[in-house]
Amino acid sequence: MYWIMFSERKSNKEAKLIGVPDSLSKLGLECNQGKHITGAYPVIEYELEDDDNFDYPNGNLMAPAFKGLLLHKKISKILREIGINNIQEFPVLLKGIDGHKTSDDYELVNIVGDADIVDYEKSQVTMFEPGDIDFIDSLSFIDTSDMPLPYIFRLTSFLPLVIAHDKVKQAFEANDITGFTFYKPEEFSL
Repeated sequence: MYWIMFSERKSNKEAKLIGVPDSLSKLGLECNQGKHITGAYPVIEYELEDDDNFDYPNGNLMAPAFKGLLLHKKISKILREIGINNIQEFPVLLKGIDGHKTSDDYELVNIVGDADIVDYEKSQVTMFEPGDIDFIDSLSFIDTSDMPLPYIFRLTSFLPLVIAHDKVKQAFEANDITGFTFYKPEEFSL
């Protein structure tokens, strides 16, 4: 079974970063497209801003401007342990935690690969144009049992969505990973 793995805070105290790292803007690094990124990149440095909320540093930091998943390094390790090899990690240095500390515990993660597994006849979606979903009231997935899909990938018709196999959900639950909610497709709206 595949789930929608949605970056979501359970409370306003969980970490959320608002700004865009200067180095990330200059590099043009976008880890939200499902594409393999080539080349070497320096450490992405980010100075926490006044608007940032870093009260409770969850496993997945809400950081939409980073254009990818900002994950604690332990999550990448867990993903690799369960056989996921379609991710790329880019080092991040967060500065100004608790006023003056720095942390290199997080990395920008790129999920490589996408697939369109939406059953459009059973889903309730508004299309922006053919092949691109604009709004989601509920989704239904096609039968994927005979498809050679990775355990984690992006949804082709709506790249912001990360789709994860039940094996990923179970590993996250077993390791108390925070910062994500796993939705059944038919229970998800956006």
